Amino acid sequence: MVKDTLWLEKDINTQSLGNDFTYLEKEGKVLLGQVNGRRLLLYDAQSGSLLSAQPFEEEGPNGIGSFISGSLISEDSVLFLSGGKQLIVADHRAKVLSRHDLPAHENTVRGSSHYATFVHNPIYLIGNKVILTDVPFVLKAPMLAYENWLMQYDLQTDEEKYVPFTFPEKYEDFLDDSEFCHYSHAYSDRKKEHYISFAADDRLLCIRDEKHSWVDAGSSEPMEFLRGTTDKSGEYIVFNPNPESSQYGTLQYSPWHELLVRAAKLSVDTERKVEHQSFILLDKSLTKTAELKFTSREFSSLGFFMPDGFYLKLAQQESDDKIGYAKIILPGME
Repeated sequence: MVKDTLWLEKDINTQSLGNDFTYLEKEGKVLLGQVNGRRLLLYDAQSGSLLSAQPFEEEGPNGIGSFISGSLISEDSVLFLSGGKQLIVADHRAKVLSRHDLPAHENTVRGSSHYATFVHNPIYLIGNKVILTDVPFVLKAPMLAYENWLMQYDLQTDEEKYVPFTFPEKYEDFLDDSEFCHYSHAYSDRKKEHYISFAADDRLLCIRDEKHSWVDAGSSEPMEFLRGTTDKSGEYIVFNPNPESSQYGTLQYSPWHELLVRAAKLSVDTERKVEHQSFILLDKSLTKTAELKFTSREFSSLGFFMPDGFYLKLAQQESDDKIGYAKIILPGME
């Protein structure tokens, strides 16, 4: 149920605002943070006013690189995934504090790692430990036996540990597809549980103390997973996803409400260019409690949590100066 709308202002250097923000409590203030390009934007979470916009350098001793594949904002630092290969820790004033080269896994069946947060795989920071996801561009047959997709990295010792899991056997039918090789990850620090959502599987994988279990997290609507095609263009292979395919997308966890929200693309109206989507809700016992349906003309399929609700970017914006985010009260938040 939509309760209110949060309006966040843009400055002249902000072309657009993303769908996701980080909730922060700092020096008695409640803030929302976002890395936008190579700028750290901090907002007043109540008024929506822009408090600061700190630029970061691309090169030099405080450079964070030209391609940022993910970031995490904490109360006093920002972590960047630079080029999908290096983890950079900086402060809020754009000074780089440390750099960490991440393992490449070139001599394994993985071939080459790609650390990224797309499909909304947030970085988690617990003390000095960072949880990162390695997401394949495409899934090759040897990778079905690979386990080290989820890494816990120690910023003090540079040691890495892994939370092992493999892709389901059914993924033999989705090799070399650029869409279905993705997975989404969420983590509950309170319960020490990892949750993995695969794009073509109705189930959700739960990992706790190295024990794996599967729970039903599928849509009530029929899902049709349709492979894409590949074309050769010179020396390159071009992957063409099937636009009419169903697919499970982002997985988000609210630490305040202990809710999991799993996004699903149900179907596509190709004539009207509208996606029919839903959010599947699971409570703290991993029981499905509701499925909320909407279209791509209403909201984004990725949002952010605050203690008072779930916020979704409005598909139709009324102003060029402010961006609206609908405050949704999900079942279980009352």
